[in-house]
Amino acid sequence: MRLSVCLIVRNEESRLAGAIESVRAVADEIVVTDTGSTDATVAMAERLGARVSHFAWCEDFAAARNACRAHARGDWLLWLDADERLKPGSETELRSAISNTAAAAWHVIREDFFAHDRTDWYSEMYQLRLVRRDLPCSFVGRIHEHLEPSPVDIAGRLGKFVRASSIRLQHWGYTADRQPAKLRRAAAMCAMELRDRPGQLYYLVEHARALIAIRDPGGPAALAAATVSMLEHRASPTPPSPMAASLIEQLLALPGQKWISIDDLLDLASRWFPRSAPLIWAAARTHSIRGEWPLAESALRRLLRLLETSTYDRYMSFDPRITEDARFNLGVALVRQARLPEARAIFEKLLGGDRRATDARKNLDAINELLARHGG
Repeated sequence: MRLSVCLIVRNEESRLAGAIESVRAVADEIVVTDTGSTDATVAMAERLGARVSHFAWCEDFAAARNACRAHARGDWLLWLDADERLKPGSETELRSAISNTAAAAWHVIREDFFAHDRTDWYSEMYQLRLVRRDLPCSFVGRIHEHLEPSPVDIAGRLGKFVRASSIRLQHWGYTADRQPAKLRRAAAMCAMELRDRPGQLYYLVEHARALIAIRDPGGPAALAAATVSMLEHRASPTPPSPMAASLIEQLLALPGQKWISIDDLLDLASRWFPRSAPLIWAAARTHSIRGEWPLAESALRRLLRLLETSTYDRYMSFDPRITEDARFNLGVALVRQARLPEARAIFEKLLGGDRRATDARKNLDAINELLARHGG
């Protein structure tokens, strides 16, 4: 099976070489569509052996991706951005994935780094990036573009499957130096998408999140609109969109909001997204703030079980370092319930870690002093 690695780019001369070199060993061809570069991006892509086409930018990522796809010749397409890399060690899994004749598409894990010099600080989530070229679907959406009809639905009709893989991409698009400009662009393009196709919960949420992140005065009204849209489906056993998880997380972080009660949010989180690590974490934090320590303990234990067995939902971005934080907070919840020997055992296990060792030592010293004083 032949693999086309596809990129849409503009003014990426400083990053493009790294992206292309990361897939050199697995790509049968590299297809680059330039959307109006004014630097040396096109010359660099050609020098690196890519086949380059041009597309006049029209504020529409889906249109650009569809134009790029038209130039690909491989059996499979791997979509890559210039600020991404195929993580070393993923090559064997990638070759195996595209050789599976029963597969229609694969989700890969994208690691989103927050700093250029911190490879230990990132969030991760699944994204559908590896797709058979002959699937009868195309990209839609001016931003946060996605394939329609869904490859999952198409695969079902074809007797094939769409599954998660262990292939990993590394992404440096959310670092502090790039984040403000990307958020402003996201806010503007989500607004355009909503004018094109009003009422989409996914874009209502993304629009609100972007506006709030850049502290735009329209953020609260956008968040309210997204919440009203979500609540139209509150009686449904399934969420109206995966993006409802991000909206619930955002609302749980705003305890003063008046659109939906905290208890109703916790109910929706548990009912719609029972394996979402970020939402279980948010629930534990909410119970802790309210002094509901047995409920906080229960949520943290559930979260740790999911993380330790790798059975959590990977389709919502989260920081994998949350495991150590969850153990620490579990110890705190046990202390708050006066279960000091259990808490001590938790903190002792954290002494060998990098993230919570100092805090764990302080808590252990306090626990040991209390137990000694009271004969524990």
